[in-house]
Amino acid sequence: MILSEFGDLPVGVRTLELGGEPGQQPLSVWYPADSGAVATMETEVYDSAQAIPAAFRALIPESMQSAVETNSYRDAPLADGSPYPVVIYSHGFGGHRDVAIFLTTHLASHGFVVASPEHIHRNLPAQAFGTDEFSPEKDQADIANTLAALESAFGKVVDTTRVGVIGHSAGARTALDALANEAVLAAIPLAGGGTVPPDAAGKPILVVVAELDLTVPTENSLASYESATGSRTFVNLAQAGHNSFTDSCPVILAGGGLGVLEPLLGAEQVTRAEDGCTPENADPRAMQAALKHLAAAFFLAHLSDRPGASVSADFAGLIDGVELADYREGG
Repeated sequence: MILSEFGDLPVGVRTLELGGEPGQQPLSVWYPADSGAVATMETEVYDSAQAIPAAFRALIPESMQSAVETNSYRDAPLADGSPYPVVIYSHGFGGHRDVAIFLTTHLASHGFVVASPEHIHRNLPAQAFGTDEFSPEKDQADIANTLAALESAFGKVVDTTRVGVIGHSAGARTALDALANEAVLAAIPLAGGGTVPPDAAGKPILVVVAELDLTVPTENSLASYESATGSRTFVNLAQAGHNSFTDSCPVILAGGGLGVLEPLLGAEQVTRAEDGCTPENADPRAMQAALKHLAAAFFLAHLSDRPGASVSADFAGLIDGVELADYREGG
């Protein structure tokens, strides 16, 4: 059973606050929506330029600013049903909370409430203005505050005792550290490093990496896999790069690359941003399909009582354009 297709549930989206002044630290939340209510609504289109600090937007070519169809309905009523388990998405350094809408909406369509906090100490504006900082403590505070915000906004319809965390790049470390939280039952570190906390080593993890990652060497992610003593899976996707698992790669490819931004960002930053988004890399749509299947299968197995699929190497032969450079299972 392949779970790369959108699920049976329509998806709503809301923006909550993690505290402080309105808009200071937003939290994007996707969730199963009431099917009757959305019948007369239009899905939201996300403007990718919103993530760019206002001071820099005029410098970004129009080809790099595109509309993203989110397949979600703004402020739609939450669907009735059993309490929905939670998945938290943690973005990387210089990222933002809406960097992987392809995945967050997909998981919501399969029966999860998916929340993505803006890590304001290491997001895109913080990096642009030189205020970014590495702070595992602040990352974990964001995770805890996310759960509190969900309980406040949704009440008992959300089950904050069944939580999974998926994190990309720097967020991979956040996902692994979150396993020390009693409510967090499973984690997916994605194209990142870090190890499982000793007191949570028995919890299941799924490590997903990109074979041609220029930003985080695959051996860093292999250390994450080897630190786990419970159920563990390691998936290395052939020809993928660091950003193959974000919404940005299809936009970058369609725009002919980021060479026009080199005078603004510098060659090193352009190379890092294009990591996984060049014609030499695997089709990013195929990499997105692979991640959608893997994440849905993994979280359904470990957080939900809904039927799903097991994570195994067989999926690679069933999704066009996906090949494995390495696959391991343990625990």
